[in-house]
Amino acid sequence: MNDDFSINNNSYVTLTMMNDIFEIQYMEKSNFTNNIQKLDADRYVVLDTGEIKEFDKSGNRSENKNSLNQTMKSLRYLINANFSGQPNELWITLTFADSSLARNTNAVYLCFNKFIKRLRYKYGKDLEYIAILEPHEIKDGDIKNWHGYHFHLLLKSYIRKNLYIPHEDFENVWGLGWCRIERLNNVDNIGAYLSAYLTNIEESPENSDYLNNKGQKKYIKGARLWLYPKGIRLYRKSKGIKKPTRIKMTYAEARAIIGVEPHYRKKIPIEIDDFQNTIIYEQFNRRRKKNLSRKKDSPIIGKH
Repeated sequence: MNDDFSINNNSYVTLTMMNDIFEIQYMEKSNFTNNIQKLDADRYVVLDTGEIKEFDKSGNRSENKNSLNQTMKSLRYLINANFSGQPNELWITLTFADSSLARNTNAVYLCFNKFIKRLRYKYGKDLEYIAILEPHEIKDGDIKNWHGYHFHLLLKSYIRKNLYIPHEDFENVWGLGWCRIERLNNVDNIGAYLSAYLTNIEESPENSDYLNNKGQKKYIKGARLWLYPKGIRLYRKSKGIKKPTRIKMTYAEARAIIGVEPHYRKKIPIEIDDFQNTIIYEQFNRRRKKNLSRKKDSPIIGKH
C-alpha cells in the first residue's frame, strides 16, 4: 500500500458502502456541472459552445477498455452490496453442451430467462440473482479461438437463513449442460474475486515464470477482455438486488463510519491538455479482521 499521499480530513469525498467493504473516492478538483448533453445514441452537444459531436465508438470491447472497466466496476459494487458469503447465497456456473447455442448471444439470454422462471417457480419467488455472461476460449496449439458463452449466477434469498438446492435438481431445471454450485463464504471480497475471474487468464505452465515468489499461480490481468464483443449486455439482475449506498461527506466523517485502516490505496494523476487533476481511491474491508482464520478454498456443493 502506497502511503506517499493523503487526503485532508475536511476534504469532501464519495463514500461507497457495500456490506463490510467500503471505498472512498477523492477528486482534487471536482466538476459539479454537466458540460455535455446526450442527443441520441450517436451524438451529443457541448453546452458551452453548442457544438454537436459524435461519440467515439470503438469496434469491440477490447479496444474500449475504459467502457469495460467501468462496467466491471459497477458489477463489483453491485456484487459486494448484495453478496458477502452468507449461508443464504450460492455461486453457480451454468454451461451449454451445445456449442452452436453457446455462441448465440440472443439465444443464451432467452435460455436463461426461461430457466430463471422455472427455478423461481420451483424453489420460490424470493430468489434474487445477478447473472453474468462470460465468453471463453479454446486453444488449438498456439491458436486461440472464441468458443462461446456460459453464465455465472449469484443467487440469494433475503428471507431464508440457508439456501440449498440439490445439484441434481439444479441441473435438471437448467437442462442445457452441466452446473457447478459453490459457497463463497471463504472469499472476503466477492466482487473483486469474480471480476478477476472474468477478466484475467492464468499464466501458462509452459512459461518458466508462471509462479510468483510465494509459489502461487500468476495471472495475466485483462487478458480475457478481447473476448467481450462491443455492445453485449454483460450482466442482468433481479429487481430485489440493491444498489450500493453512495454518500458525499468529509473524509473524517467517512473514516469514522468505516472504523478500520485501508488495505488498498491508489493515486491517479490526470492530464488532458492544460487541465490537471488527481483522483485518490482507498478501499477498506472489515471482513479481513473478522475472518483471518478461514480457509482459502470455497467448498463445492456439486459439479458434473
